[in-house]
Amino acid sequence: MKRTIKLRPQEPDAPERKMGLRLPGRLAAELEEYRDLYAQTHRREIDLAALIEGILEQFLASDPFFQRRRSGGTMAAPSPTPDGRGA
Repeated sequence: MKRTIKLRPQEPDAPERKMGLRLPGRLAAELEEYRDLYAQTHRREIDLAALIEGILEQFLASDPFFQRRRSGGTMAAPSPTPDGRGA
């Protein structure tokens, strides 16, 4: 079985909108580690902003509830579970 990272190679696209972002040190370090792994896997460097963009893009695309809502579904939000997460 071929092992690879989840984030596929990123390509620049539409106009940008600048947003500020603060991250906990632990998460910033993990993103840097993932960026290094991305470079090893895809044999090309990626800047941190593009990496974060790709991760967010793939996360949103993989969320079935969000995608149904975007496509005009009228589903109600899932009820929170005792741990505060959706059902």
